[in-house]
Amino acid sequence: MPLIDMKHLSLYVGEDHALRDEILSIYEDQLNQWVDTLHADMPDDDWEHGVHALKGASRGVGAWEIGDLCEEAESFIRSMEDKREKRVAMLKSLHSQLPAMFAEIARLCAGAAA
Repeated sequence: MPLIDMKHLSLYVGEDHALRDEILSIYEDQLNQWVDTLHADMPDDDWEHGVHALKGASRGVGAWEIGDLCEEAESFIRSMEDKREKRVAMLKSLHSQLPAMFAEIARLCAGAAA
């Protein structure tokens, strides 16, 4: 499965490569922002807001795997058993996906310039 579903993203940007690159750049900024903000011990409301926002951004560009990861993480709140451990595992998974995602964004944006 591709990291970014270009068929999905094309529904919003068509063949406008400049718009696609702008949206991917915004998504990359959002990834960086939320990865820097999310941590296992944050208050439930902040956690829920953060992973929900990242889920929406990810699904908007067709980054289904990260979107699905965030959807699951939305439930890591309240008195859930092993909440902290589940958050730590989710964050490790997210961090492990970032280098490939950033490389894919760079590749897609460079491809439009070529």
